[in-house]
Amino acid sequence: MIPKKDLRWYLYEEPVEIFIEMGVANYEKDLLNNLNNFLSNYPIFSVVGIVSKICYGVSNFYNKDNNDILVHDLLNKYPSIINHLELSYNPLFFGINIKPFTGSLTRKINYYSLYSIYKDLYKGILDYNDDLLEKSFKNLMDVFGKINPKVIILSHDHTPETRLMVLVARELGITTVEIQHGIYSRKEKIFAGQYVDYVFVWGEYFKNLYLKSNVKHNQEVKILGYPISTQVQKPFQYNKRVVYLGQPLELYYENIFNLKKDFLQKLNSLCRDLGFKFSYRSHQGENLNLLKTNLPEIEFCPKGEKLETTLKNNDIFISFSSTALTEAALNSKLSIQFKNFNIPVDDFEKLGICRSFTTLTELKEFLKELKSLNDLERFYSPVNPKYIEIPSPNPGEKFVSLLKEVLDSKY
Repeated sequence: MIPKKDLRWYLYEEPVEIFIEMGVANYEKDLLNNLNNFLSNYPIFSVVGIVSKICYGVSNFYNKDNNDILVHDLLNKYPSIINHLELSYNPLFFGINIKPFTGSLTRKINYYSLYSIYKDLYKGILDYNDDLLEKSFKNLMDVFGKINPKVIILSHDHTPETRLMVLVARELGITTVEIQHGIYSRKEKIFAGQYVDYVFVWGEYFKNLYLKSNVKHNQEVKILGYPISTQVQKPFQYNKRVVYLGQPLELYYENIFNLKKDFLQKLNSLCRDLGFKFSYRSHQGENLNLLKTNLPEIEFCPKGEKLETTLKNNDIFISFSSTALTEAALNSKLSIQFKNFNIPVDDFEKLGICRSFTTLTELKEFLKELKSLNDLERFYSPVNPKYIEIPSPNPGEKFVSLLKEVLDSKY
């Protein structure tokens, strides 16, 4: 175990330092807001935690199944993987979100509350209380000791609670796996997958990033491919509908919001002048009310609309570096990267993902060309499989196959 006096550094200070070095100046402010918000809402979380533990106890009493896989609740966004885990193992969700617990009430998969541990962890960080941090560590040791999982599957390992989980798992000899959750750039330091045992990445490009940065050895990085099922879009009527896929960049970088607002106003006017219908799809991390207040002239995609619905109902997708833009390209949609912010990012066109522009003049000329077309097929080219693979036969089966490789090498 890390000495008690060093726990705050490992759980909080080091990742904050990494993000500051990367130029993400507002990361610590956003993280502190999240910790305080959780503690403010803890009375609600504590009630849900009690109910969820009762449901878990009842389920275990009747089924007598060992929960051999612990799964971070953010991985609910990968239904193919979750479905195949249910077929092959007895997965158990954990995490901060309440939604996975409510979903578990109608499914085989259970949910285990760790809210009381998070409370001690967050208060320990905010109050510089090493005793509370040690308490959170010991209590999580007890929980994992009782559940006795073979493996813990994470979406990331850089937040305080996931770092604590990896630390406890290492102490108990439990294997940890992280699924790549976003686009990593060769222009930035890799911050994800620093402490987990294995990282399952989207393609050869990302595996090479890990190897070149010496974050992982070859056998510790496995190529999963894109973890969400994709499909070739059937021919449809070209309605000249453009969507900008938002990102919460202002949470991490200073002076971005006004630049974003100015750009979106110009893009909206450009699309309107060319006869395109323009709308904005916000990211869950963005302040939607703030965006709508500052951009009253812009239409927004319906709140809560699934990405697959947005992709189905629109034709052209634009973003700075959103993962959703990559997903649009993987789903045979015409995608455009517009590099309008002074933030290090890879060029998607050079990587073989989609077209990339840096000025509105370039973008305007391209949209003019698209305006005269009846379909977009000749402008689309598949995403380079060396960058992102399409798992065969599907993400779930490929994931379970890789997981069995990992477990067979250990047991």
